[in-house]
Amino acid sequence: MSEIRRFRLHRVEDVSGVSGTGVVAEGVVFSDGWTVLHWLDREPMNEPSIVTWLNKGHEGVVKVHGHNGSTRVEWIDIVNPIPGADYASAWTELRGYVAEADASGGTIDPASMLRYLDELKRRALAPGRDWIAKLVQQSGEASA
Repeated sequence: MSEIRRFRLHRVEDVSGVSGTGVVAEGVVFSDGWTVLHWLDREPMNEPSIVTWLNKGHEGVVKVHGHNGSTRVEWIDIVNPIPGADYASAWTELRGYVAEADASGGTIDPASMLRYLDELKRRALAPGRDWIAKLVQQSGEASA
């Protein structure tokens, strides 16, 4: 089971001319996947309602109310917070790199060291970068 997640429907363009633009509805995806959508009591609709989606997940909401990207799901709750950078592994590897050069009596070329540090930084930040890419992909799929 997953966590309960809240969302808003943000309508950029009112294709139907019924609900207006901006945040037009709020919803919840429950831990078992069932979804409830509440249309807000606001102009021009002024008819609040609640819809329960029998199919699991928010995909049905997007399919019916997404209007090919004119309305997007904005998640209020981020289930998996962005992972931190893995500096511990980078630091361990860097210490090994310097120790190896020291043990062999060699020196480290500054340009090579900078390239190596850039690579370590890239790898240390990879978990966060991957998380963001996944979130962007999911956001695009939810708005489709």
